[in-house]
Amino acid sequence: MATVTCKYCKKKFDRDKEPYIQIPWGEKAFRYAHAACYLDEVNHGREKQQYTVWDPAIATTCFWCHQAIYPNQADVELVPQLTDRYMHKNCGLAHPADEKEELMVFLIKLFGLKEDYILPKYMIQIQEYIKKYGFSYSGIKKTLIYWYEIKKQPVNEEFRLSIVPRIYNEARRYYEALWNAQQANQVKNIKDFIPQDIEVNIKAPQRQLQKRKLFTFLDEEEINGDK
Repeated sequence: MATVTCKYCKKKFDRDKEPYIQIPWGEKAFRYAHAACYLDEVNHGREKQQYTVWDPAIATTCFWCHQAIYPNQADVELVPQLTDRYMHKNCGLAHPADEKEELMVFLIKLFGLKEDYILPKYMIQIQEYIKKYGFSYSGIKKTLIYWYEIKKQPVNEEFRLSIVPRIYNEARRYYEALWNAQQANQVKNIKDFIPQDIEVNIKAPQRQLQKRKLFTFLDEEEINGDK
């Protein structure tokens, strides 16, 4: 739910359910209004500004600037690694991938975050881990990968990010052992582990033929001759 107050009628409404307009207010903030209220103001000449009417059934918000956008706009594209989050192309260029941004995207994908206001709560928690324990963004991401993807642990609503301090060192030892194994294998020649072909010539066995005594009338003829 994204409850906002209409600029014109002063009533609260959910901009995820009703058509609305978005009015810039300050550098990164916005005010909102019912689309119907805005169009009524325009028709009566009380509103001169031109705003885009956003339909929540097909509109979304930019992942970075949170401004309303339509996914089919020419200047809009998917956020890398996510299949349901969009951003302005310029916003994407202004936020090159770094460890922090990669962790944010990973959290959204891992926990299936749909509401924008949830992610800042996790980022505050992460900042506490960095300050208190000396963790890094990449270390936290790898710890979550180790726990939820490698060890196949279920995503528990109770733990989620709170599991990180408990298994951070365990995950570090896992990746360190993996790294050591890779380093050890680098000095080995893969050809040493490939079985060599050995040609073996086996003589064909010679068949020993036994002479068979064939039936003949010879003996009978000799007997008749003697007679």
